[in-house]
Amino acid sequence: MYCDFATCPEDSPRRDHNCEANKTLYISPNVATFVRDAEYFLPYTKGYTALGFFLKPTLTYRHDEHLSVSAGIDLMGIAGDHKKVRGITPIVQIKYSPIKNITIVGGTLNNVGHGLDEPMFDYDRRFYAHKEDGLQLFAHTNHWRTEMWCNWEDFIVVGSPWQEKFTFGWNNTFIPFSNLENTMVHNQPTEHTVKIPVSLMMNHRGGQIDAVEDTCIETLANASIALEYEGRIRRLSYDIEIPFYGFSNRSNKEHIHTHFKDGWGIYPNFSLYGGKFVRKHLNYNGFGGGIGYWYGDGFISGRGSYLFQSRSYFDDSFTRRYRHMITANASYWLNDILSFLFQAYYDLDEASVDYAATISLSFGKKFKIHSWDQKR
Repeated sequence: MYCDFATCPEDSPRRDHNCEANKTLYISPNVATFVRDAEYFLPYTKGYTALGFFLKPTLTYRHDEHLSVSAGIDLMGIAGDHKKVRGITPIVQIKYSPIKNITIVGGTLNNVGHGLDEPMFDYDRRFYAHKEDGLQLFAHTNHWRTEMWCNWEDFIVVGSPWQEKFTFGWNNTFIPFSNLENTMVHNQPTEHTVKIPVSLMMNHRGGQIDAVEDTCIETLANASIALEYEGRIRRLSYDIEIPFYGFSNRSNKEHIHTHFKDGWGIYPNFSLYGGKFVRKHLNYNGFGGGIGYWYGDGFISGRGSYLFQSRSYFDDSFTRRYRHMITANASYWLNDILSFLFQAYYDLDEASVDYAATISLSFGKKFKIHSWDQKR
């Protein structure tokens, strides 16, 4: 369980949106500063150190319990970067719930990381690809919740010097058993819960009107299925998960350029975490830790961490079909403001350890500007 400063607090599952007033305009500064030190020495990828900030001031108009509209600006900067501000992009979002338990999001997407583990979604993407735009669908029942999204990454016009790129994902969690009626309270596991997470992600690049020569029309697919058990004793929770991952290059034969056409991996892991809510459930203090074992066989992922893959990001000639790695992590977060995360990866084949540490400060409370609705 990682603390995720990149997800705006107003989008947190812990927040009760039903308590907000209708026909009301809100403002949120959404600011975060971070230090990320990734000491990667294994041949799969290279490390970096970044001290930076995210600033996403946003205005949100909530019309009623079905519809809200948000607009703002997304800025990201790195200390020492000669660009000063690395990215400036607009935030535009419409959130609509046509019926109970279903929400459609258009524009800037919510839920950074989409609840996926590192083999399918690299944690470092929160720093270099933190903003996603496209279309998103959320739905949930007592025994099932799902998120479907399309992140359009590169749009092309006639003569564009790059290819069209987008990512499609579908993340499901089936809950066949839980000994409490509401398994979603504060996004915490109940005393005994059995889950079956099932995910699919496809990354495509291609297009017909760009000016790129010798283009590769490529589609990479990843899928996962897991058996997960969550338990809790008072404020101490634990999680046992056994996920299985698959990879397949779904491109036509003449466009298959990955070292392996298909592959798979398995990543059993155990997590322990605890904490408590304070200030009427608006803030959370907690800690977490986990350990896991990764075995991969020709596994490749279009958006996953290269630390788990059978290829190198910087050296196209390097591959290792069979991967054996032990992972560990520890995290701590205070009042939804201060967070710390440490990750370690011990490669049994290289007999070497890679590790990364992240410290962040974030603030993203909503402030009411004006309400046109009567008091509820």
